[in-house]
Amino acid sequence: MPTPHLEPQVHTGTLDGAEYRVEMPAQWNGTLLLYSHHYRQPGLPCPALAVPSDDELGPRLDGGALRGLLHERGYALAGTARTTGWMMEDTLRDQVLLHDWFMADVGRPERTYVWGASPGGLASITLAQLHPRRFDGALSLSADASGVINQMLLRLDMGHVVNTLLAPEHDLELGLISDPQGNFDKANAIIAGAARGDALSRARLILSGAVASIEPLVDGHTDRPVTDPEKAAEQLVWVLIMAHSSILFGPARKEMEERAGGNPIWNDDVDYRALYARTTPALRELTEHAYREAGADLDADLAALDAAPRVSADIPARNYLVRTAGFPGLTPVPVVTVHNTLDGPTPVGHERSLADRVALVGDPGNLRQLFVDRGFTCGLSPAEIMTALDVLEHRVATGEWGDTTAETLNAAAGKYSDAHRRVYNFWIPQEREDERYAPLAPAFTEFTPLPLPRSYPF
Repeated sequence: MPTPHLEPQVHTGTLDGAEYRVEMPAQWNGTLLLYSHHYRQPGLPCPALAVPSDDELGPRLDGGALRGLLHERGYALAGTARTTGWMMEDTLRDQVLLHDWFMADVGRPERTYVWGASPGGLASITLAQLHPRRFDGALSLSADASGVINQMLLRLDMGHVVNTLLAPEHDLELGLISDPQGNFDKANAIIAGAARGDALSRARLILSGAVASIEPLVDGHTDRPVTDPEKAAEQLVWVLIMAHSSILFGPARKEMEERAGGNPIWNDDVDYRALYARTTPALRELTEHAYREAGADLDADLAALDAAPRVSADIPARNYLVRTAGFPGLTPVPVVTVHNTLDGPTPVGHERSLADRVALVGDPGNLRQLFVDRGFTCGLSPAEIMTALDVLEHRVATGEWGDTTAETLNAAAGKYSDAHRRVYNFWIPQEREDERYAPLAPAFTEFTPLPLPRSYPF
């Protein structure tokens, strides 16, 4: 007779005000996976999660299928949640509290890995950096892996273009937000209007993404960048509003400034002509195509960006962000990152900027960066995530990375069933929700990203 399926034992509660959730399999393999959750907009529910969940705002991973695979493999799963908004300071504290509680009340793991998606992936890299004797390794998925400062700066560069070239009165607030909801609504109306507007408006909108290496792509089921300016603008508006606008212009930015005690980001030292020259060749080609279609002068617009008023940082506020995950790169334990090549919400250039920093201050032998040739962000299947986890497990167990070529990784991920190779696609309309998940072939690829146009060595 088949062995009956045993549900994991679930522990929930609070630790110093933070909610936690722990899932213990019937047959524990001795490894604990400590999950740091995705960014959640202020005011939304904030439950503790032990795996990625469809309840999280933003890009979706198939948490149900992934949880099943992890349970079958015998992993203990755990995670905390305390607050929405810029949760990094809380996460760095609460995950340590949960680890202590687990060791005292459940059992002492043979190994503990920290992992997460987007800012949760950055939190995981940072936790491993801060506590190398506590955590054995980190798995980071689609993260702003070179630090929150760099992610916020690319948003500011995008906003500088929108405010200078698209806002009629140039009156969007880019620092010390006084009216977050009004500023957010105004910015979104400008961005959406540009996408629906004339060829020049579309070209300027595309330029706003290009200076920040923001891919104008929402389709999570494609490996092809958008080359038509009209279609690029159509998708870019969704990338900007879904992933960047609130955190630059709106309530999420206000919440960050309140935590930091001021404005933490700046562009008073930026040469925008040089910044544009450092973006990817594909984004420059798209931008120049759009300006040619519009019969417009890109050089004049770059000059306008350089002449426009700037934003200065409050140094204590900047230092707050540096302290709360602004300086990843020491890599005292193995770190595996996974990133989509055409990620607009969290540009893949973060990976190059991280690698460059690791080469300066960390141990490059402890970093392995994997790339999936696919659009948007967190567009990963459970099979690809499990394959990346196996890479980390092998490195920690043997001291060697093993064969991590794309061919070998795709062969490993290809052994999983269609149910474990499903990837979510935001670009499919909501009324066709049943089509948004689709099984895709594994898409690991050999890839070397360019660094972000603007990144700092914090």
